Amino acid sequence: MSSTTSIGPRSVVDLIGSLRAVVTGLVEAEWWRLSAQESADSLEEMESVFRLLEFARSRELADFHTRDIAGQHAGLSTEVFLQARLRLSPGEAKARVRTSQELVGSVSVSGELVEPELPATAAAASEGVLSTEHVQVIGQAMKKLPPAVGARERSEAEEFLAEQSREMDPSRVRVLARRLHAVLDPDGTLDEDKPDRRELVFRRDVGGMDYVRGRLDSEASATVQAALGAFAQPRPAQDGQPDTRSRSRRMADAWVEMCGRALADSGLPAVGGEKPQVTVTIALDDLRGKQSDDTSLRRRPGTGTLGTGAAITAEAARRIACDSAVIPIVLGSQSEPLDIGRATRTIPTGIRRAVVARDIGCVHPGCTAPAAWCQTHHVKHWADGGPTALKNLALLCHGHHWIVHHEHWRITFLKGIPHVVPPPIIDPQQQPRRNTMHHQPGLPSG
Repeated sequence: MSSTTSIGPRSVVDLIGSLRAVVTGLVEAEWWRLSAQESADSLEEMESVFRLLEFARSRELADFHTRDIAGQHAGLSTEVFLQARLRLSPGEAKARVRTSQELVGSVSVSGELVEPELPATAAAASEGVLSTEHVQVIGQAMKKLPPAVGARERSEAEEFLAEQSREMDPSRVRVLARRLHAVLDPDGTLDEDKPDRRELVFRRDVGGMDYVRGRLDSEASATVQAALGAFAQPRPAQDGQPDTRSRSRRMADAWVEMCGRALADSGLPAVGGEKPQVTVTIALDDLRGKQSDDTSLRRRPGTGTLGTGAAITAEAARRIACDSAVIPIVLGSQSEPLDIGRATRTIPTGIRRAVVARDIGCVHPGCTAPAAWCQTHHVKHWADGGPTALKNLALLCHGHHWIVHHEHWRITFLKGIPHVVPPPIIDPQQQPRRNTMHHQPGLPSG
């Protein structure tokens, strides 16, 4: 890696200011004056400079992470700090921290120098020849190598991928990495940690559908497919019409059917003190099919809201209610569940249901943890006279519950809705923030 000259804190700030001025000049440049060759050359040179800037960012982020600045000043992980301060997605924040660890050495607690995880890749990145995507592809390839692959083979593999990345785009390097993996572990016997890499992720698309991404080791996949197969058989022909569903559609229907039966059998373990259940919040008039005067911004008239925050039609809510218990929760003028006034430290089931109906999940901005993963938090502590009432309760996941109790985050209520006030290092103005991850924005009712 190329050597660098030590730069003091004030000089770093000045350099960034100068960089902004230069970039502003480039934004306003008259690119049309360049010849074809000059334009092509400038694109290449600008890309190299941009990659160098990304490497410089990784160096600063590595230092920021090593010193645990976010943890010491706000009780946050570096990833969560990046999400809050730089408005990054969770995936992007995690990827940047990971990249910084792979590319930049650090100093351990004992004062010992720790080399970069990807030294050959770091050397190439410091020259401006690798993009962030190149680095991520190499990092993922090295992470997927079985632990049984020796240190010498791992080092040679990383050097090989870094060298090829100087000439190849990331998609080609990814293919090369798969081939390299096959060479190092041709029969797959070196990888004994496959169950640890199982994952199942739910994401919602803009059309209101959830898509599922996951991976299973061979044994787990066989188990799941065997169970789903019992429900995924084509339906018997009715009125001479065969089942026209595709196999993928039948497998999806089978999964829903299997989970629905598990919920109905009441054999699942309790979550948050209650048996797992699908919850729907909807106005009584809408459930009954009557016209409603509700003009709340929280929900569109004629719709209901699932416990996950997804909107459903009144007809779907009525269908769910056909064979389900209906638990009434009275809503106020701001569509907030009204307090039922139980003065006890233990959260009664009715009050928790009201809190869940209002918050849906963790109230910390950007957190997607559902209610089942959350604890019911007294905003004003019980020991300080805080009542066990809706106006003093909010849902917090375990991690955010901890920082509210131990760090400089606090919760306030605006129009009956909990908002989180961040510490000054996140927001010097300390403006209250509402978590909008569980709530759809207001929609026109016409």
